[in-house]
Amino acid sequence: MLSSSRILLGSRTELAGSNDCLGTAGGPVSEASEALTKEFFTAVQEQDTEAVRRLLVDHKAELTRARFKPEPQSVRFPAEVERDAYTLLGAYLGPLTGLQYSILTGRDGIAKDILDSTFEQDVDARFGSGNTALHLAVLLGASTMVSALTERGADINLKNKRGYSVVDMSDNEDILSLLKSTGEE
Repeated sequence: MLSSSRILLGSRTELAGSNDCLGTAGGPVSEASEALTKEFFTAVQEQDTEAVRRLLVDHKAELTRARFKPEPQSVRFPAEVERDAYTLLGAYLGPLTGLQYSILTGRDGIAKDILDSTFEQDVDARFGSGNTALHLAVLLGASTMVSALTERGADINLKNKRGYSVVDMSDNEDILSLLKSTGEE
């Protein structure tokens, strides 16, 4: 489904302190950190599972929070959901975590590896107009990722800046059933 979307790696990398500026919470990014982040996102883009896993083992705290800002028009929503994506998620993606980027680009296997390494408090990291990885997975119909995210504690009640929760992102009965069963727990 998403593998047909055109992805380019011309971009800049950012670390978790801010969605808009290069840096970490309160400090500058070293050249080594920037190089490491670029290496990580290149491995994600190239679907180099072994490199992603190795980097996550060695640099989990830094890379699960690192952000990647794709060049404008280099990452697009699939045509079948593009209109809904702009309406529900907003047109601005902004910097993405590896988890968000891999879900958007249909790299679910890598997304699961990153999710397995992601700290619980970072599962609901926001991007763009206040969206989470779960908003994105639900909109894209990625039921495997929806299940994995909810099992890891992703909050189904969070609303984005447009006022939409994850339940508003889909009319797919299987995904809505997954979300409903999560909400009942």
